Amino acid sequence: MPPVPPVFICYAHQDNENSDLSRRWLDRLLGYLEPLNQQGKLQIWSDQQLEIGDTWDTEIKTKLHEVKAAVLLVSQSLLGSKYIRNTELPVLLKRAKDDGVVILPIIVRACQLDDITFKYPDPQQGPEELTLSTFQTANPPNKPLNSLQEHEQDEIFLKVAKRLSQIVDGKAPDI
Repeated sequence: MPPVPPVFICYAHQDNENSDLSRRWLDRLLGYLEPLNQQGKLQIWSDQQLEIGDTWDTEIKTKLHEVKAAVLLVSQSLLGSKYIRNTELPVLLKRAKDDGVVILPIIVRACQLDDITFKYPDPQQGPEELTLSTFQTANPPNKPLNSLQEHEQDEIFLKVAKRLSQIVDGKAPDI
């Protein structure tokens, strides 16, 4: 069996540093993905996999070219991150268009989803440009995770985990 292509998790560090553990969005998502990872059904990659001595920029850029899907934990912090804007999103958006990489946005905090455009393949000159609202989100943009009850958040994380399994297995989404 060929190795499972990685799933890239794109997030702003600020969204995973809350003293309230239930508001650490990356950690919460990983709680749903790790069982699939342990069974070999998903290979999850975020910058948390970087080790001391790794050339982090090179490692991230390498993974961006290997992934079959990407989960974006979308907040104003993610939209404002220069590294995400200039490095991660241009590659992911180009690969979504050219290679069929599936982009799965989860809205974690209220943000300017419709207003902030991203240029690709070049982050300054494009020529292509779009907003992240182009992609169907896991939850409605007007209902970010931080506005939902914990059980509603869990349902969204579960939905994303199931969708990632379908993507990696090459199955169509449930209708």
